[in-house]
Amino acid sequence: MKHTVCFIDDKIPVAQYSEYFNDTDIISSSVIKYLLKQKATNWEDVVVKNMCEKLLNEPENWSVSAFTSPDFYNNYIKDTIYAPEIVIYDWDYNYGAGSDESEKHLQEILKTSYTMIFVFSGSDHIDEINEIVSKEEFKKFGDRLSVVDKNENNSIDSVFSQIAEKEQKNFSFAYGFEVVHNSNKTINSILSTLSTLSIEEFVSSIGSTEGNNYISTNENFIDAIIPRYKRVLREIQVFNKISVKKTSDPNLNNLREVWAFRLYDKSSSNKVQMGDIIKDSENRLFLVVSSDCHLHKFPKVNFGFLTLIPMYQCDTDETKRIMKMNKANPAMSSLTSNNQSSMTILPCVPINNALIDYVIIPKSIVSHEIKNLSGAKDLLYDELDGFEKVTSIIDPFKSPLMQYIMDNITGYGCPDYPDPLKNDLIQRIKNMQS
Repeated sequence: MKHTVCFIDDKIPVAQYSEYFNDTDIISSSVIKYLLKQKATNWEDVVVKNMCEKLLNEPENWSVSAFTSPDFYNNYIKDTIYAPEIVIYDWDYNYGAGSDESEKHLQEILKTSYTMIFVFSGSDHIDEINEIVSKEEFKKFGDRLSVVDKNENNSIDSVFSQIAEKEQKNFSFAYGFEVVHNSNKTINSILSTLSTLSIEEFVSSIGSTEGNNYISTNENFIDAIIPRYKRVLREIQVFNKISVKKTSDPNLNNLREVWAFRLYDKSSSNKVQMGDIIKDSENRLFLVVSSDCHLHKFPKVNFGFLTLIPMYQCDTDETKRIMKMNKANPAMSSLTSNNQSSMTILPCVPINNALIDYVIIPKSIVSHEIKNLSGAKDLLYDELDGFEKVTSIIDPFKSPLMQYIMDNITGYGCPDYPDPLKNDLIQRIKNMQS
């Protein structure tokens, strides 16, 4: 399994050959090979030199590059698709006494990629660095961050043993290259298909007309390409079937984190949208069920009324009182698959760094009137006084949940079978199943 490795270290001696190479740009594996071959090259850091040699001697396993400063790294990734899986990060730069720039750059790299980072530093700084990376803001990155004393005899072996361990246990690290590579192939395939169209032809086919102009929004573009993106990605197959031997029962907290990631996303959009979860001044939560097409022309179509479903936090006295009215035996396998046909549970809603479960009862639907609006325009949160967005439910969960809610607001009834006929039909089904 091949991995991409990036050194961020001002001891990479590229500046010694400034007539050939620019030390503010990415340093490719070819340049590093050149530096290693030149006997005149002065490697101040022998450990880094030895690691570069080891990696470059196994080109089938490693793709190597480098930067001489975190600033140069950040400048490069702003304009270029570049996501190394492993970063060997030197802590010491000439930022000045008491500077926290190394800490800020480290945090930024962790936030913006799934990169595994090894902080490489001399023993005189190890205690200080360990204290910094033990801060709360670094804990959420888990085992993606490791501090290595490069003056220890086995420092290089320590890095490689940790890499081998992550290959066995960490999903992003084990499959990240394949995911990124095949996602890029998918986008290129889509853009290749669209390359026969002019800008005018494409915008006119997915957008709308305003006066003498064709207008397309980001949402139009996403709606146009996402179905094809999913199809092409399935055909490429991001990775082969994964089979993992069960060694223990799943950690429920980890499962809840994964499902919160799958179910919700808080966008920066100021527009109110179907599937948004909002809260009022009393911290009561509501689910927005007004459709997006109606919210797009809110005052004209909805007459100022926003349709909401209250959300009842599990295990509160109020929720227990409501739930005691329904004595059916609970059975639930998804948001919309349960025998409680008039309710469901929305799990793992992210609220103030906690994941909280809520009961959704479609028949508790309410309307909130927003006054002093006119014209056909989007409803914005700036106009939704007394409410703020918490997060949004995303597909493939939003659409079936909304359908389930609408089906349950009124429902369609039919006279019941008499018990003898009902029991006979149930038994016939059971016979056919046996």
